[in-house]
Order: sequence, then structure tokens, then C-alpha cells
Amino acid sequence: MAKVNLEWFKSDGVIEKLGLFVSLVLLVTIFSIMTPAFLTKSNLTNIALNSSLIGIVASGMTVVIISGGFDLSVGSNVALTGVVVASLLKNGVPQLPAVLAGLCVGVLIGVINGLSITKLRINPFITTLAMMTIVRAVAQIYTGGVSYGIFDTRPVFPDFGFLGRGILFQIPVLVWLLILFAIVVYILLNKTVLGREIYAIGGNEEAAKVSGINIEKRKLTVYIMVAVITSFVGVLLASRLASGSPHVGQGYEFQAITAVILGGASLSGGKGKLENTILAVIVIGILDNGITLLGLSVYHQNFARGVLLLISVGIDQLRRMRAD
Repeated sequence: MAKVNLEWFKSDGVIEKLGLFVSLVLLVTIFSIMTPAFLTKSNLTNIALNSSLIGIVASGMTVVIISGGFDLSVGSNVALTGVVVASLLKNGVPQLPAVLAGLCVGVLIGVINGLSITKLRINPFITTLAMMTIVRAVAQIYTGGVSYGIFDTRPVFPDFGFLGRGILFQIPVLVWLLILFAIVVYILLNKTVLGREIYAIGGNEEAAKVSGINIEKRKLTVYIMVAVITSFVGVLLASRLASGSPHVGQGYEFQAITAVILGGASLSGGKGKLENTILAVIVIGILDNGITLLGLSVYHQNFARGVLLLISVGIDQLRRMRAD
């Protein structure tokens, strides 16, 4: 009798991946039976669009959590970037400069986060929690609490809405962009020196420092990276909604963190797989969508997300206790 190679199951991230696949199949099966609208083309497209935005945010969150950090400011970043881009477009600024200005917002937020954590030695949780409040307040002050509609923009693409609402080869552009971001972040984490250093810093910061890695420089790079990725989502959301609102992006940080931890990353750093994060985003997207189709309220969605986050963190804690 052939021996089963159990070592493959012990590989980093494999058990989490199998669990996510099983969850995915179960959820699709359950919601397909409970509501005939679930497997319609329009509904699957809606799941793909919503999951794409969170998936891009979660790809950046994966990097920062692997490094041993945290970023709660991503949702507020999405809002501020969106209103900056929308206000510039509304006032006749060409699309490319407007988008670049929005990405500069991300750079600034990332620099503030990174320097506060590396130079001032403020805890990442406290730093990004404060920035979450500050950046959201700036977006509200900037707009007076109202949305900026985008009309009559001068196109670089067929029109600005192509980014958020366009279709390319029968697939939404947002899905193509998620794939692009996922490929880039996957290569960065798994095929570059920077990626290996990010894992090393998250795994054992003191050992990484002794080995010659510039900890402060790498952490600053990570926070700028996640902020720029997130600000690009702000651009995409403004494109999709044809407006910039100071109220969008609320809860993005918790959805992204839930996906990363559900995908098997450790809150202590040094562990995580981007492909698992993307699978977890899809699972959460299907769960949210199914709850909506069943006629349940957003409160039920929040309850389900909270339970998922609690379970994910609990599993991570159990893994760390076993490792110790």
C-alpha cells in the first residue's frame, strides 16, 4: 500500500488553504440551495466587484501583518484619497494628475505611520488607530461632510469610470486589477530580498537586526507600501461610485485584517500567505452576499464578520501556544 506523504499537509499555509476551500464550497452550496439568485451572473459579478476592492486592501495588509505590524488607517485612507481625487476632477484637473495627487495622499499617510512607529517608537496599533480618526476627520473637514460628484472629466482612459465600472474580456476591470496587485505582492513577498527581509523582521526582529537588516528602513517601506495600495483603492472606489465621499471605507480595516488572519497569518508576524488571504476575502465576500440575499440586515453581516475575526484570532493564539 502506498504511503501518504503527510509532510505536504504540514507545509506552511496548506491546512489553512484546504480549510478555506472547504468553507468556500460549503457556503456556495448552502446559499445556492437557500436562494436561487445566488448563482446568477449579476450576483456573482457583484461578489467579484466587492471582493476585489477588499482584496487589494488585504494584499497590502498581508505585507504589514507579516512584518509584525498593524494598520487601522486603511479605511480612512480610502475615503480621503477618494474625496481628493473627486474634488480635483470636479474642478477640471486632468485625470492623471488627479490620480497621482490621490496616491501622494497615500505616501504621506504611510510616511507619518512609518516614522511614528520607527522613530517615535509608538505602538503600531495606537499609531494607526489615531491616524484612522485623524485621516477620516480630515476627509470630513475637506468636504464639509458631503460627497463630491464626478462629472465631465477629461479622459486618460475611455473615461474615469472605466477603472471602477469597466469590463475587459467579459471580466470586470476591478477583478483584473486585483489579480495584478496579487501577482505583484506575491512576487514581492516570495521572490525578492525585500520580501525575505519582511518575513525575517516579523519572525524575529532582533535576529533580523543582527543579520544586518535595516529594520527602520524596511518598516517605513512597508507602511508606505500599504498606504499607497490603499489609496489606489480610494481612486478605484471613486471611479466606481462616480463620487468621493468622506464616509466610504468604514470597516475596510477590519475586513482586511479578518481576511489576513483567517488566511493563516499570525498577528505576531513572520507568517502568512497572500494566496490564502485572497481566498479568505472571497469566502467573506460570499458570506456577506449570501446574508444580504437572505434578507438579513447589515447587523447580521457585522455579527458574522466579528465571529470570523474572533475565531481567526483564537486559532492564531492556539497555534502560538502550541509553538511555545
